[in-house]
Amino acid sequence: MTREGDALRKRALFEAWMAEHQPFSVPLAEKGEPIHRRSVMARLTSLAGRQKAAEYVYVLSERRPDEVTPAYIGKTRSPAARWNQHLTALAQGEAHYARWRQRFLREGHETVRFDLDLLVVGEPHIAFPPLPGFPTTIGAVEYQLVGLAADAYPLRLLNHEGQAR
Repeated sequence: MTREGDALRKRALFEAWMAEHQPFSVPLAEKGEPIHRRSVMARLTSLAGRQKAAEYVYVLSERRPDEVTPAYIGKTRSPAARWNQHLTALAQGEAHYARWRQRFLREGHETVRFDLDLLVVGEPHIAFPPLPGFPTTIGAVEYQLVGLAADAYPLRLLNHEGQAR
């Protein structure tokens, strides 16, 4: 299989997994709007509360004009606490969150460049693994998603880990 064919196959696997789990997605912000922390946290708390899981995997995606592009993939025991940390750090723009600001926010503004969506799936609600035949534990699913996204999309993930697979 060609490199391009392999990337297309990996993208199809990633997109199929995301589509199946779409009911676990909430908007983070719409293009041209600021990120409203309170409304994001309320939606996220409600979504995680309905799932009542011990662990979650999450995917932050940008809805660009031509496609939906994954930007960050992680795992957590508490989506609300983790995203409170992410949003606080994004607002401050320090360390590697300066890259988040550059990628998501319009220069000189606090408004987002693209629609941002956050998919948060608790372990019991994972319908199938991203890679057929692989485990569906949170750590395994996160690892599979990072690998697929890193290989299938031209924009690099903002994750530090998993980038040079």
